[in-house]
Amino acid sequence: MEESGSFQGLLGIHDGLIRTPEADATGDALYPGRLHPPQRWMPTFEPMQAYQAVDPAELGLGVHESFHDVPDADLDRAILRVIDTEGPVHFQVLADRLLTAAGVSRLGSRIRERIVSHLDALEDSGSLECRDDFAARWQQYLVPRFRDWTEAPEKTRELDHVHDSELMLCLFRAVLNHERADVDTVMNDGIYAIGFIRLTESARDRLRPPLATLRETAMLSEINGQLMLGRKAMLRQPGEHQV
Repeated sequence: MEESGSFQGLLGIHDGLIRTPEADATGDALYPGRLHPPQRWMPTFEPMQAYQAVDPAELGLGVHESFHDVPDADLDRAILRVIDTEGPVHFQVLADRLLTAAGVSRLGSRIRERIVSHLDALEDSGSLECRDDFAARWQQYLVPRFRDWTEAPEKTRELDHVHDSELMLCLFRAVLNHERADVDTVMNDGIYAIGFIRLTESARDRLRPPLATLRETAMLSEINGQLMLGRKAMLRQPGEHQV
């Protein structure tokens, strides 16, 4: 172990504070802007948390004769409940929760259109934000949770159901743990940490876009095939509400 008075010792203290920030801290000298509302994607350093799935029985949709009889307000509340608990949530996962709650076994075209219509209306009202096949509160895209997907329902546990922002986090934290590592090691360790044990070619394809975003935003850099933290890895800077 390095002596506490050495430069390496100071770096170790700084690293420890970054990884385990004090929740009640009132200053931001070590992490400029940490107390400001997020303006762009930022890594989080909280411990892993179990994936929390909504209990469909608690969505209150099972008292109607059919899905089409569910009042608009009730459907909106159910959608937002799923998003608040599981967001960013893939459309297929959201639809599965809603259909299970309503006692419906098949996602037909009319039901799909109704769910999409409600998502569009909620997005127009500013209640949520849709990105490709995902829906979430905008803050959930910018400050993703570090979740253990082995705790998710079986039908939910697919890498395609994990949003890019969450994949960016697992890749970033893999680099942080290694300090520097090759791409395959980062990909393998990143998805393994959140509960996906095999780095297949399809998994590599899924991980390339979020990894590219980390490079483009200077959260990570690559030198001689080795990934390491980039110049913006520990900084909050103003920007648009986009990953």
